[in-house]
Amino acid sequence: MRGGLAGLVLACAATATAAHPHEFVEARLIFDFDGGGHLQQIGVEWRYDAFTSMLILGDMGIDPAAEALTPEEEAQLSGFDTNWIPGFNGDLWPYFAGDPLPVGPPQAASARLEAGEIVSQHWRRVEDGVDPAAGDLVVQVYDPEYYVSYTISHDSRIEGRGDCRLRFFGPDLSAAEERLQAALDELIAGGAADLEQDFPAVGRDFAEELRFDCTASGD
Repeated sequence: MRGGLAGLVLACAATATAAHPHEFVEARLIFDFDGGGHLQQIGVEWRYDAFTSMLILGDMGIDPAAEALTPEEEAQLSGFDTNWIPGFNGDLWPYFAGDPLPVGPPQAASARLEAGEIVSQHWRRVEDGVDPAAGDLVVQVYDPEYYVSYTISHDSRIEGRGDCRLRFFGPDLSAAEERLQAALDELIAGGAADLEQDFPAVGRDFAEELRFDCTASGD
């Protein structure tokens, strides 16, 4: 189960069914480049679905029906989803030239409420700045256990470079569903007593991704 909520939604999810996913999050990414054209940090914005937002607010003692947060409530909410358990990578999966691209822990966390949905943001510093014109830079956002279903916002953007654009790619959902069903059939045949606990790690099969397309002309 996802570690990013630091237990706030875990208790609420205890009564949920075994069907996956349980939460739906739109991720908007900001790719910040330095003056030398190297990626230096990634801004991550998560917009939670209305039902999950209601559960989180209620668990924190904030009125789930509130149209806006007070400054005190906004300060209380900021950073609620960045107290990660050890080993959790924030469901952010960047790759450069086919290898995982290390990024640092979340920084400058904030959160707000928009139309009944929680929108949180944090930044991840890229440990070794890379130039996407020198190798393939690909970024996926997914929960391996598929507890959370992510979509990537087409408002994701690049800052600091004018010669690169983002290309969006979706998964083969039919193939992903077939692999999921095959994995569940195998678990059931093996006598798995708790499909929720033993749910297969199929999140990557359902993942959208961004690829960088960089040209000298900026076309």
